[in-house]
Amino acid sequence: MEESKIFVQLAANLAEVGARNGASIISNKIRASKAKKNDKETIAELEEIISDLLNDKSEIQRIAQAYEQELVSQKITEDDIKYITENLLPVFSEFMTDKVQSDQLKRILSVETLTIMQLIGFNYKQAIGEPLTLLLKKNIEAKIPMDSKTNINYVLAMAKLAQDEEATKRYLRLTGQQI
Repeated sequence: MEESKIFVQLAANLAEVGARNGASIISNKIRASKAKKNDKETIAELEEIISDLLNDKSEIQRIAQAYEQELVSQKITEDDIKYITENLLPVFSEFMTDKVQSDQLKRILSVETLTIMQLIGFNYKQAIGEPLTLLLKKNIEAKIPMDSKTNINYVLAMAKLAQDEEATKRYLRLTGQQI
């Protein structure tokens, strides 16, 4: 999702550069500077137009490089695809007891299928990598023991509970503590 925000921003930057010095705008600037009939002023304005165009060219090149960098970061190389299929499939096969599912997974994660999917625009890192990362993160976080004394939510709940005398009594009764 973050990648699409980057592409939107790059597109907006490109549109801004294009609008700033489009052909009709440049033509109007040149016509206006020539109309003044002052050679020195006309030359200065033309130099400013050229400078602006060169700056815009540099900006467009920077935007193109940013686009390229984003696209390259999403692309998985052929070596990466081979590595994934050779190393990930055996791991998945160990966990899958159903032969039909295992065979389907092998077809989906074949070098040919992964290459074709990427060619038609499939983004593995966003579609598979990010959810797997999130799943692993949640799994790890679920295994971390929560210390109720340092858990901010627990502290806030207890502070709210302490403000209500009846709720405090119910809590103490439920937890087997003395009232």
